[in-house]
Amino acid sequence: MDLAPSQASDRPRPTVFLSYASEDRAAAQRIRDALPALGLEVWYDESELLGGDAWDQKIRGQIRDCDFFMPVISAHTDARREGYFRREWRLATERTLDMADDSVFLVPVVIDDTHEADARVPDKFRAVQWVRVPGGEPNAALTSLGRRLVSGEHATPPTRRAAKISASPSRTPPPRRNFPAFPREEPGQRARFWAQVGGWALQSIWTAFQRLPKWVRVIIYVWIAVVILQFSTSSQRDLQPTPARLKNLAQAEKILKALPQSAPTAAAAKILAQLGAQKTAARAGTAAGTQVSLLAIRFSAAAGDSAARNLARDAFDAALGQLARLHHARVTLSPSPLATLEAAAAAQRAQADPSGYVLYGGLRGPSPTPTLEVRIAEAAHGSVIWSKSYPVQRTDPARIAADVRVEVQRLEKE
Repeated sequence: MDLAPSQASDRPRPTVFLSYASEDRAAAQRIRDALPALGLEVWYDESELLGGDAWDQKIRGQIRDCDFFMPVISAHTDARREGYFRREWRLATERTLDMADDSVFLVPVVIDDTHEADARVPDKFRAVQWVRVPGGEPNAALTSLGRRLVSGEHATPPTRRAAKISASPSRTPPPRRNFPAFPREEPGQRARFWAQVGGWALQSIWTAFQRLPKWVRVIIYVWIAVVILQFSTSSQRDLQPTPARLKNLAQAEKILKALPQSAPTAAAAKILAQLGAQKTAARAGTAAGTQVSLLAIRFSAAAGDSAARNLARDAFDAALGQLARLHHARVTLSPSPLATLEAAAAAQRAQADPSGYVLYGGLRGPSPTPTLEVRIAEAAHGSVIWSKSYPVQRTDPARIAADVRVEVQRLEKE
Protein backbone atom coordinates (compact mmCIF):
# COMPACT_ATOMS: atom_id res chain seq x y z
CA MET A 1 0.00 0.00 0.00
CA ASP A 2 1.24 3.47 -0.86
CA LEU A 3 0.27 6.46 1.25
CA ALA A 4 1.02 8.96 -1.52
CA PRO A 5 -0.51 12.44 -1.68
CA SER A 6 -3.83 12.50 -3.49
CA GLN A 7 -2.74 15.30 -5.85
CA ALA A 8 0.70 16.43 -6.97
CA SER A 9 1.64 20.07 -6.64
CA ASP A 10 4.58 22.20 -7.71
CA ARG A 11 4.38 24.40 -4.62
CA PRO A 12 4.26 23.43 -0.99
CA ARG A 13 0.76 23.09 0.35
CA PRO A 14 -0.40 22.56 3.94
CA THR A 15 -0.69 18.85 4.52
CA VAL A 16 -3.68 17.20 6.16
CA PHE A 17 -3.62 13.64 7.52
CA LEU A 18 -7.10 12.16 7.14
CA SER A 19 -7.88 9.48 9.77
CA TYR A 20 -11.07 7.42 9.66
CA ALA A 21 -12.67 4.06 10.45
CA SER A 22 -13.09 1.59 7.61
CA GLU A 23 -16.89 1.89 7.84
CA ASP A 24 -16.57 5.60 6.96
CA ARG A 25 -14.34 5.08 3.94
CA ALA A 26 -16.86 6.46 1.42
CA ALA A 27 -17.40 9.67 3.40
CA ALA A 28 -13.64 10.05 3.93
CA GLN A 29 -13.06 9.73 0.19
CA ARG A 30 -15.52 12.55 -0.49
CA ILE A 31 -13.66 14.76 1.97
CA ARG A 32 -10.32 13.74 0.43
CA ASP A 33 -11.53 14.71 -3.03
CA ALA A 34 -12.77 18.12 -1.85
CA LEU A 35 -9.72 19.33 0.11
CA PRO A 36 -7.16 19.60 -2.76
CA ALA A 37 -9.39 22.10 -4.56
CA LEU A 38 -9.08 24.29 -1.45
CA GLY A 39 -5.29 24.22 -1.58
CA LEU A 40 -4.59 21.39 0.86
CA GLU A 41 -2.52 18.26 0.34
CA VAL A 42 -4.21 15.14 1.78
CA TRP A 43 -2.37 12.19 3.22
CA TYR A 44 -4.88 9.43 2.99
CA ASP A 45 -4.77 5.79 4.09
CA GLU A 46 -5.98 3.91 1.00
CA SER A 47 -6.48 0.59 2.81
CA GLU A 48 -6.81 0.25 6.56
CA LEU A 49 -6.86 -3.52 6.26
CA LEU A 50 -3.26 -3.91 5.01
CA GLY A 51 -0.44 -3.70 7.49
CA GLY A 52 3.16 -4.37 8.33
CA ASP A 53 6.06 -2.66 10.07
CA ALA A 54 6.90 -0.43 7.07
CA TRP A 55 3.26 0.64 6.74
CA ASP A 56 3.06 1.42 10.45
CA GLN A 57 6.27 3.42 10.41
CA LYS A 58 5.07 5.44 7.41
CA ILE A 59 1.80 6.25 9.20
CA ARG A 60 3.73 7.39 12.26
CA GLY A 61 6.04 9.51 10.13
CA GLN A 62 3.22 11.24 8.29
CA ILE A 63 1.37 12.02 11.56
CA ARG A 64 4.62 13.42 12.92
CA ASP A 65 5.24 15.58 9.82
CA CYS A 66 1.76 16.69 8.68
CA ASP A 67 0.51 20.25 9.26
CA PHE A 68 -2.97 19.25 10.36
CA PHE A 69 -4.60 16.06 11.65
CA MET A 70 -8.23 15.56 10.57
CA PRO A 71 -10.03 12.71 12.42
CA VAL A 72 -13.36 11.68 10.87
CA ILE A 73 -15.77 11.11 13.77
CA SER A 74 -19.06 9.23 13.51
CA ALA A 75 -21.31 6.68 15.16
CA HIS A 76 -19.06 4.01 13.63
CA THR A 77 -16.01 5.27 15.50
CA ASP A 78 -18.11 5.40 18.70
CA ALA A 79 -19.23 1.81 18.22
CA ARG A 80 -15.73 0.41 17.75
CA ARG A 81 -13.69 -0.22 20.86
CA GLU A 82 -10.65 -1.13 18.78
CA GLY A 83 -9.25 -0.05 15.42
CA TYR A 84 -6.06 1.28 13.92
CA PHE A 85 -7.63 4.72 13.64
CA ARG A 86 -7.54 4.89 17.46
CA ARG A 87 -3.77 4.41 17.34
CA GLU A 88 -3.59 7.28 14.84
CA TRP A 89 -5.69 9.45 17.15
CA ARG A 90 -3.41 8.67 20.09
CA LEU A 91 -0.27 9.48 18.09
CA ALA A 92 -1.80 12.82 17.03
CA THR A 93 -2.74 13.78 20.60
CA GLU A 94 0.73 12.82 21.80
CA ARG A 95 2.24 15.18 19.22
CA THR A 96 0.17 18.08 20.60
CA LEU A 97 2.04 17.73 23.91
CA ASP A 98 5.07 19.35 22.26
CA MET A 99 3.05 22.16 20.66
CA ALA A 100 2.22 25.62 21.96
CA ASP A 101 -1.27 26.03 23.35
CA ASP A 102 -2.31 28.38 20.54
CA SER A 103 -1.18 26.01 17.77
CA VAL A 104 -3.86 24.55 15.55
CA PHE A 105 -3.20 20.93 14.67
CA LEU A 106 -6.34 18.89 15.42
CA VAL A 107 -9.29 19.67 13.10
CA PRO A 108 -12.02 17.07 13.84
CA VAL A 109 -14.74 16.53 11.23
CA VAL A 110 -18.10 14.95 12.17
CA ILE A 111 -20.09 13.24 9.43
CA ASP A 112 -23.32 12.53 11.38
CA ASP A 113 -25.14 13.78 14.50
CA THR A 114 -22.50 12.56 16.97
CA HIS A 115 -22.01 15.17 19.69
CA GLU A 116 -18.78 16.16 21.38
CA ALA A 117 -20.04 15.45 24.89
CA ASP A 118 -20.87 11.80 24.15
CA ALA A 119 -18.30 10.79 21.52
CA ARG A 120 -15.63 8.22 22.35
CA VAL A 121 -12.69 10.42 21.43
CA PRO A 122 -9.54 11.65 23.19
CA ASP A 123 -10.08 14.64 25.49
CA LYS A 124 -7.82 16.74 23.26
CA PHE A 125 -10.41 16.48 20.48
CA ARG A 126 -13.02 18.16 22.70
CA ALA A 127 -10.74 21.15 23.29
CA VAL A 128 -11.14 22.34 19.69
CA GLN A 129 -14.08 23.28 17.53
CA TRP A 130 -15.57 20.49 15.41
CA VAL A 131 -16.68 20.94 11.81
CA ARG A 132 -19.83 19.13 10.72
CA VAL A 133 -19.82 17.67 7.22
CA PRO A 134 -22.84 15.31 7.01
CA GLY A 135 -22.02 12.21 4.99
CA GLY A 136 -18.68 13.75 3.98
CA GLU A 137 -20.42 15.82 1.33
CA PRO A 138 -18.51 19.12 0.83
CA ASN A 139 -20.37 22.05 2.35
CA ALA A 140 -19.77 25.65 3.41
CA ALA A 141 -18.31 24.57 6.75
CA LEU A 142 -15.67 22.36 5.09
CA THR A 143 -14.86 25.05 2.52
CA SER A 144 -14.46 27.69 5.23
CA LEU A 145 -12.19 25.39 7.24
CA GLY A 146 -9.99 24.62 4.24
CA ARG A 147 -9.57 28.29 3.36
CA ARG A 148 -8.64 29.18 6.94
CA LEU A 149 -6.04 26.44 7.09
CA VAL A 150 -4.49 27.51 3.76
CA SER A 151 -4.56 31.26 4.51
CA GLY A 152 -3.19 30.95 8.03
CA GLU A 153 -6.24 32.61 9.63
CA HIS A 154 -6.18 29.82 12.16
CA ALA A 155 -3.66 31.77 14.24
CA THR A 156 -6.51 32.44 16.65
CA PRO A 157 -6.88 29.13 18.42
CA PRO A 158 -10.22 27.37 17.87
CA THR A 159 -10.23 26.52 21.58
CA ARG A 160 -10.96 30.17 22.44
CA ARG A 161 -13.71 30.38 19.86
CA ALA A 162 -15.28 27.18 21.11
CA ALA A 163 -15.16 28.47 24.68
CA LYS A 164 -16.86 31.68 23.58
CA ILE A 165 -19.63 29.74 21.84
CA SER A 166 -20.14 27.43 24.80
CA ALA A 167 -20.52 30.46 27.04
CA SER A 168 -23.67 31.42 25.13
CA PRO A 169 -26.26 28.69 25.87
CA SER A 170 -28.68 30.08 23.28
CA ARG A 171 -26.15 29.48 20.48
CA THR A 172 -25.00 26.04 21.63
CA PRO A 173 -26.94 23.10 20.23
CA PRO A 174 -28.29 20.77 22.93
CA PRO A 175 -26.31 17.55 23.45
CA ARG A 176 -27.66 14.57 21.56
CA ARG A 177 -26.88 11.26 23.18
CA ASN A 178 -25.85 8.35 21.01
CA PHE A 179 -27.09 4.85 21.63
CA PRO A 180 -24.42 2.54 23.08
CA ALA A 181 -22.85 -0.13 20.92
CA PHE A 182 -24.26 -3.63 21.34
CA PRO A 183 -21.79 -5.74 23.36
CA ARG A 184 -19.80 -8.46 21.65
CA GLU A 185 -19.82 -11.97 23.08
CA GLU A 186 -16.38 -13.37 23.81
CA PRO A 187 -15.71 -17.14 23.93
CA GLY A 188 -16.28 -18.50 27.43
CA GLN A 189 -17.80 -15.23 28.66
CA ARG A 190 -21.51 -15.99 28.22
CA ALA A 191 -22.60 -14.82 31.70
CA ARG A 192 -20.60 -11.63 31.36
CA PHE A 193 -22.07 -11.08 27.87
CA TRP A 194 -25.66 -11.25 29.13
CA ALA A 195 -24.82 -8.92 32.01
CA GLN A 196 -23.45 -6.48 29.44
CA VAL A 197 -26.62 -6.90 27.36
CA GLY A 198 -28.69 -5.93 30.41
CA GLY A 199 -26.57 -2.85 30.93
CA TRP A 200 -26.81 -2.03 27.23
CA ALA A 201 -30.62 -2.26 27.39
CA LEU A 202 -30.80 0.09 30.38
CA GLN A 203 -28.45 2.59 28.72
CA SER A 204 -30.47 2.44 25.50
CA ILE A 205 -33.72 3.11 27.36
CA TRP A 206 -32.16 6.04 29.20
CA THR A 207 -30.71 7.42 25.95
CA ALA A 208 -34.10 7.17 24.26
CA PHE A 209 -35.67 8.97 27.23
CA GLN A 210 -33.08 11.75 27.08
CA ARG A 211 -33.84 12.24 23.38
CA LEU A 212 -37.50 12.97 24.12
CA PRO A 213 -38.60 16.63 24.07
CA LYS A 214 -38.13 18.39 27.37
CA TRP A 215 -41.87 18.90 27.93
CA VAL A 216 -42.50 15.17 27.47
CA ARG A 217 -39.82 14.32 30.04
CA VAL A 218 -41.33 16.82 32.49
CA ILE A 219 -44.74 15.14 32.15
CA ILE A 220 -43.17 11.72 32.78
CA TYR A 221 -41.33 13.01 35.87
CA VAL A 222 -44.57 14.47 37.25
CA TRP A 223 -46.46 11.23 36.59
CA ILE A 224 -43.78 9.18 38.41
CA ALA A 225 -43.94 11.56 41.37
CA VAL A 226 -47.74 11.21 41.55
CA VAL A 227 -47.53 7.39 41.44
CA ILE A 228 -44.94 7.31 44.22
CA LEU A 229 -47.04 9.68 46.33
CA GLN A 230 -50.17 7.56 45.85
CA PHE A 231 -48.29 4.38 46.72
CA SER A 232 -46.80 5.87 49.87
CA THR A 233 -50.19 7.07 51.11
CA SER A 234 -52.32 4.07 50.09
CA SER A 235 -51.54 2.22 53.33
CA GLN A 236 -52.63 5.26 55.32
CA ARG A 237 -56.04 5.84 53.74
CA ASP A 238 -57.93 4.18 56.59
CA LEU A 239 -56.32 6.61 59.00
CA GLN A 240 -58.14 9.62 57.62
CA PRO A 241 -60.89 11.08 59.88
CA THR A 242 -63.88 10.14 57.71
CA PRO A 243 -67.29 11.58 58.68
CA ALA A 244 -68.78 8.09 59.11
CA ARG A 245 -66.10 7.08 61.57
CA LEU A 246 -66.43 10.23 63.64
CA LYS A 247 -70.24 9.86 63.62
CA ASN A 248 -70.05 6.31 64.96
CA LEU A 249 -67.70 7.36 67.73
CA ALA A 250 -70.00 10.24 68.65
CA GLN A 251 -72.99 7.88 68.79
CA ALA A 252 -71.11 5.49 71.07
CA GLU A 253 -70.18 8.36 73.33
CA LYS A 254 -73.81 9.56 73.43
CA ILE A 255 -75.15 6.09 74.32
CA LEU A 256 -72.69 5.63 77.14
CA LYS A 257 -73.46 9.05 78.58
CA ALA A 258 -77.19 8.15 78.54
CA LEU A 259 -76.67 5.06 80.70
CA PRO A 260 -78.83 5.01 83.84
CA GLN A 261 -77.26 5.89 87.14
CA SER A 262 -77.33 2.23 88.16
CA ALA A 263 -74.65 1.39 85.64
CA PRO A 264 -71.08 0.95 87.00
CA THR A 265 -69.76 4.52 87.03
CA ALA A 266 -66.08 3.54 86.89
CA ALA A 267 -66.59 1.18 83.94
CA ALA A 268 -68.60 3.75 81.99
CA ALA A 269 -66.01 6.46 82.64
CA LYS A 270 -63.26 4.15 81.47
CA ILE A 271 -65.08 3.32 78.24
CA LEU A 272 -65.80 6.99 77.60
CA ALA A 273 -62.13 7.80 78.04
CA GLN A 274 -61.16 5.08 75.56
CA LEU A 275 -63.70 6.24 72.99
CA GLY A 276 -62.59 9.84 73.41
CA ALA A 277 -58.99 8.83 72.77
CA GLN A 278 -60.02 6.92 69.64
CA LYS A 279 -62.07 9.86 68.37
CA THR A 280 -59.13 12.21 68.87
CA ALA A 281 -56.83 9.83 67.02
CA ALA A 282 -59.30 9.58 64.14
CA ARG A 283 -59.53 13.35 63.81
CA ALA A 284 -55.75 13.70 63.88
CA GLY A 285 -55.32 10.87 61.39
CA THR A 286 -52.72 9.19 63.59
CA ALA A 287 -54.33 5.83 64.25
CA ALA A 288 -52.63 2.70 62.94
CA GLY A 289 -53.62 1.09 59.66
CA THR A 290 -56.88 -0.86 59.51
CA GLN A 291 -56.74 -4.59 58.94
CA VAL A 292 -60.10 -5.76 60.34
CA SER A 293 -63.40 -3.92 59.90
CA LEU A 294 -66.04 -4.93 62.44
CA LEU A 295 -69.68 -3.84 62.92
CA ALA A 296 -70.64 -4.05 66.62
CA ILE A 297 -74.42 -4.46 67.06
CA ARG A 298 -75.74 -3.85 70.56
CA PHE A 299 -76.70 -7.10 72.31
CA SER A 300 -80.44 -7.72 72.61
CA ALA A 301 -82.28 -8.66 75.84
CA ALA A 302 -85.89 -9.10 76.95
CA ALA A 303 -87.40 -6.00 78.50
CA GLY A 304 -88.83 -7.85 81.49
CA ASP A 305 -85.59 -9.51 82.64
CA SER A 306 -83.50 -6.81 84.33
CA ALA A 307 -80.55 -9.13 85.09
CA ALA A 308 -80.29 -10.27 81.48
CA ARG A 309 -80.74 -6.74 80.21
CA ASN A 310 -77.95 -5.45 82.51
CA LEU A 311 -75.57 -8.25 81.47
CA ALA A 312 -76.21 -7.62 77.77
CA ARG A 313 -75.67 -3.89 78.18
CA ASP A 314 -72.57 -4.12 80.39
CA ALA A 315 -70.98 -6.90 78.31
CA PHE A 316 -71.46 -4.96 75.07
CA ASP A 317 -70.07 -1.74 76.57
CA ALA A 318 -67.08 -3.58 78.02
CA ALA A 319 -66.44 -5.31 74.69
CA LEU A 320 -66.66 -1.98 72.87
CA GLY A 321 -64.09 -0.55 75.25
CA GLN A 322 -61.75 -3.49 74.68
CA LEU A 323 -62.06 -3.17 70.90
CA ALA A 324 -61.27 0.52 71.12
CA ARG A 325 -57.77 -0.44 72.27
CA LEU A 326 -57.05 -2.46 69.14
CA HIS A 327 -55.06 -0.34 66.71
CA HIS A 328 -55.60 -2.65 63.73
CA ALA A 329 -59.39 -2.91 63.90
CA ARG A 330 -61.96 -0.49 62.55
CA VAL A 331 -65.04 -0.79 64.76
CA THR A 332 -68.39 0.68 63.73
CA LEU A 333 -71.25 0.94 66.22
CA SER A 334 -74.84 -0.10 65.47
CA PRO A 335 -76.91 0.93 68.53
CA SER A 336 -80.14 -0.87 67.60
CA PRO A 337 -80.07 -4.61 68.48
CA LEU A 338 -81.23 -7.34 66.15
CA ALA A 339 -84.68 -8.84 66.55
CA THR A 340 -83.23 -12.29 65.90
CA LEU A 341 -79.88 -14.02 66.26
CA GLU A 342 -79.90 -15.22 62.67
CA ALA A 343 -76.47 -14.73 61.07
CA ALA A 344 -78.04 -13.67 57.77
CA ALA A 345 -79.68 -10.62 59.37
CA ALA A 346 -76.42 -9.62 61.06
CA ALA A 347 -74.44 -10.10 57.84
CA GLN A 348 -76.93 -8.01 55.88
CA ARG A 349 -76.48 -5.10 58.27
CA ALA A 350 -72.66 -5.46 58.14
CA GLN A 351 -72.68 -5.44 54.34
CA ALA A 352 -74.57 -2.16 54.36
CA ASP A 353 -71.94 -0.58 56.67
CA PRO A 354 -69.75 -2.00 54.99
CA SER A 355 -67.70 -4.18 57.35
CA GLY A 356 -65.95 -7.49 56.97
CA TYR A 357 -67.23 -8.94 60.24
CA VAL A 358 -70.12 -8.37 62.64
CA LEU A 359 -70.34 -8.77 66.43
CA TYR A 360 -73.80 -9.35 67.84
CA GLY A 361 -75.54 -11.25 70.65
CA GLY A 362 -78.77 -11.92 72.51
CA LEU A 363 -80.55 -14.07 75.10
CA ARG A 364 -81.34 -17.73 74.62
CA GLY A 365 -83.08 -20.32 76.75
CA PRO A 366 -86.02 -20.42 79.20
CA SER A 367 -86.38 -18.17 82.19
CA PRO A 368 -84.78 -19.63 85.11
CA THR A 369 -81.39 -20.33 83.37
CA PRO A 370 -81.13 -18.00 80.39
CA THR A 371 -77.81 -17.53 78.63
CA LEU A 372 -76.31 -14.64 76.67
CA GLU A 373 -75.00 -15.91 73.36
CA VAL A 374 -72.30 -13.74 71.70
CA ARG A 375 -71.33 -14.30 68.07
CA ILE A 376 -68.93 -13.04 65.41
CA ALA A 377 -69.99 -13.69 61.83
CA GLU A 378 -68.37 -13.07 58.45
CA ALA A 379 -70.33 -10.45 56.53
CA ALA A 380 -69.61 -11.74 53.03
CA HIS A 381 -71.05 -15.25 53.52
CA GLY A 382 -73.18 -14.82 56.64
CA SER A 383 -71.34 -17.65 58.39
CA VAL A 384 -70.71 -17.68 62.16
CA ILE A 385 -66.98 -18.00 62.85
CA TRP A 386 -67.16 -17.71 66.64
CA SER A 387 -69.95 -18.23 69.14
CA LYS A 388 -70.09 -18.65 72.93
CA SER A 389 -72.89 -18.77 75.51
CA TYR A 390 -72.62 -17.21 78.99
CA PRO A 391 -75.00 -17.88 81.95
CA VAL A 392 -76.80 -14.69 82.91
CA GLN A 393 -76.54 -15.27 86.65
CA ARG A 394 -72.83 -16.22 86.91
CA THR A 395 -71.00 -14.25 84.20
CA ASP A 396 -68.76 -11.19 84.61
CA PRO A 397 -69.17 -8.71 81.70
CA ALA A 398 -65.38 -8.26 81.65
CA ARG A 399 -64.96 -11.96 80.84
CA ILE A 400 -67.18 -11.62 77.76
CA ALA A 401 -65.31 -8.50 76.65
CA ALA A 402 -61.96 -10.28 77.05
CA ASP A 403 -63.15 -13.25 74.96
CA VAL A 404 -64.35 -10.91 72.20
CA ARG A 405 -61.05 -9.08 72.14
CA VAL A 406 -59.06 -12.33 71.88
CA GLU A 407 -61.18 -13.45 68.94
CA VAL A 408 -60.81 -10.14 67.07
CA GLN A 409 -57.06 -10.20 67.67
CA ARG A 410 -57.02 -13.64 66.07
CA LEU A 411 -58.78 -12.21 63.04
CA GLU A 412 -56.13 -9.48 62.84
CA LYS A 413 -53.39 -12.07 62.55
CA GLU A 414 -55.04 -14.05 59.75
